[in-house]
Amino acid sequence: MTLMVAMLLQDALFENMKKAIETKEEALFKAQWHADGFEKNLVGGSGLAGKEVFGQGSRKKWYLKPDLAKAVAVAETASIVPCDVWAWEKAKAVDQVHILAVKDKDAWIVLGGGEKIEQVRALADRWLKKEPLPPPAEK
Repeated sequence: MTLMVAMLLQDALFENMKKAIETKEEALFKAQWHADGFEKNLVGGSGLAGKEVFGQGSRKKWYLKPDLAKAVAVAETASIVPCDVWAWEKAKAVDQVHILAVKDKDAWIVLGGGEKIEQVRALADRWLKKEPLPPPAEK
């Protein structure tokens, strides 16, 4: 798969999440996430579970606006995508996060995300090594 195709598929992933938050369609949003990452925060202290992202985004009127040009391919099947937390009524970014998009079977989905890129990278490493996904306890 070429880089361009991967970027286009990831763009569709973020567009689907945006649409789901704006229209409050939880099922569509959930379909863009790995089941474990939707239910549990797999990143650590700086992250949120997908259901929390959906809840906050639809309530506070923000969505994840990716900067795919700055995405970092961790492997052919994993990319870390920097995103603005974009408040559409304020027309500005209110925060920044890093999202781990992974290729699972034939589709790109979100495994998790958080403010600290090191924690997102650590999740990518666990995914690629097929280790347990929950983060280690923080000290």
